Amino acid sequence: RDNRSICSMALIQAMQCAGVGHLITQWPEETLKRAGETVDLSCYQNYTTLAFMFWYQQPPKNGLKLVASISTWLKNSYEEGYSEAKFEISRDNNDHSVMTIKNVTSKDAATYFCAASDHTVQGGG
Repeated sequence: RDNRSICSMALIQAMQCAGVGHLITQWPEETLKRAGETVDLSCYQNYTTLAFMFWYQQPPKNGLKLVASISTWLKNSYEEGYSEAKFEISRDNNDHSVMTIKNVTSKDAATYFCAASDHTVQGGG
């Protein structure tokens, strides 16, 4: 009998973007985690008056999905299918946000993006 254990792994990637004089920096650029571990993704934006910061997930071969947004004065807003219990976001100050992904599984393997804006769009319905 083979006693080797198989571990589920998740590859987490972050991207760095720039546009119209604003710089978004994320770290770590890439990390590999075992199932059950936690990962912290950090995001810095150099334009501190932008009220909203957004976190996106792009699973392999899929489109971009908004996970959550955080602002300087509103309660964190999570999109359907995402929760604070799994994806905890915080904002230490106006220019820095952290998203903690808890109890990582292979389903969390994705590229994660951070964005910043003065505005947010609320769904109508």
